[in-house]
Amino acid sequence: MNRFRSILARIAGVAGLARGETPKRIEAQPRLANDELEERVRTRTAELTAANRALEDQVTARVQAECALRDSEERFRQLAEHIREVFWVYGIAEERLLYVSPAYEDIWGHPVQSLLERPLEWVEAVHPDDRPRVRAAHLEKLESGVFDQEYRVIRPDGAVRWIWDRGFPIRDLAGHVYRIAGLAEDITARKLAEDQLRRQQVELAKTSRLSLAVEMASTLAHEINQPLAAIVAYAQACLGLLRKDGIDPRALTGTLEEIVNQGLRAGGIIRHLRDLVRKHPAAQTAIQLNALIRAVIHYMQLELRQAGVEPRLELADPLPAVLADDIQVQLVALYLIRNAIEAMNEAGDEPRELTLRTTLDSPSTVLTTVCDTGRGLDAKAAARLFQPFFTTKPNGMGMSLSVSRSIIESQGGRLWATANPDRGFSFHFTLPVHSAQGDSRIVPSPPPTL
Repeated sequence: MNRFRSILARIAGVAGLARGETPKRIEAQPRLANDELEERVRTRTAELTAANRALEDQVTARVQAECALRDSEERFRQLAEHIREVFWVYGIAEERLLYVSPAYEDIWGHPVQSLLERPLEWVEAVHPDDRPRVRAAHLEKLESGVFDQEYRVIRPDGAVRWIWDRGFPIRDLAGHVYRIAGLAEDITARKLAEDQLRRQQVELAKTSRLSLAVEMASTLAHEINQPLAAIVAYAQACLGLLRKDGIDPRALTGTLEEIVNQGLRAGGIIRHLRDLVRKHPAAQTAIQLNALIRAVIHYMQLELRQAGVEPRLELADPLPAVLADDIQVQLVALYLIRNAIEAMNEAGDEPRELTLRTTLDSPSTVLTTVCDTGRGLDAKAAARLFQPFFTTKPNGMGMSLSVSRSIIESQGGRLWATANPDRGFSFHFTLPVHSAQGDSRIVPSPPPTL
């Protein structure tokens, strides 16, 4: 290097002398050239060192990323191979399954390798009744990337398994679907439970219909007994009058009319129960609720007297007409009043007070309340009050309140119960106000007709 510098100095000196430069200036030129060269070397060395350091950092980051990827793949593999569901990945470009977890062997009963070699093996195992639908969904999946099907598969041993198979698309940075990943879950246990539940519901429906028929027969006997008893009483009164000498037959007109009314009432009860069983649509008309309640109380006078119950009527007047089926609402009132009588019969020597109240609950609904002074119910029993077959009575069927709620709801109203502050229970039901022209007309309640 020193020799090189010496040669450069001589060359520069000769060149300088040739240009007529002084010896001092000639001596300074080699030093300047040397300094410039050294500066360039230092700069280039620094650049190479920085590039080498950046390369080292990149290599380190790449190694770390590869290690993290291997760890992630290992965790994914362990997860996929130990879950009960079949995890699968389908490649759009490859047009084949790229991965299937080992759970496939447990559910389908075939080796995973055979599925990778024969990609449609899983479809061939699908139950013949489900196969066309699953094939069509599989072809649609290749276009949309979405798959969601429940189907049956037949294992090699002949066992049938229910599968819930769903897939979702995986998109690249450009938004194109290039993978479809999914899970196929064995839902055989759930399907068997659902099937068992359906069978139980069918059996329950049969039992419910049978119990309802028994309840209807019991109700029919009870309801018919009242008008028949009234007919017998009125007929006996007529016979007693006829046995007397000099009786004017015209004096029997009122009694005979009562016999006719009670006979018509019995026929109406029979028709109503028959229509209810046959599920004929209710004939809704404008009815005066106060008059209906007074008529029901009149019909039940004998039963009320035998139970020692004195009804108290708190009927709002005037009250708008309601839109409902009069026979069905009458049946509900009979059920609720009889339920109140039975509740007070269980109360021993406590006062037996039955209150029936009507009021305009809102511009569009009328509220009716039947309040008793029985022993009431605890919170657990009250919560089940309207469930079919639930009863607190030894010989009860547990259908009257359930049927009553169904009737009221079919009329567009609601039926519920609340505990009284002191004792007993109150049953409330609403019915829609009848509106012929979009507004409610409040009219005085007419006197009851029998």
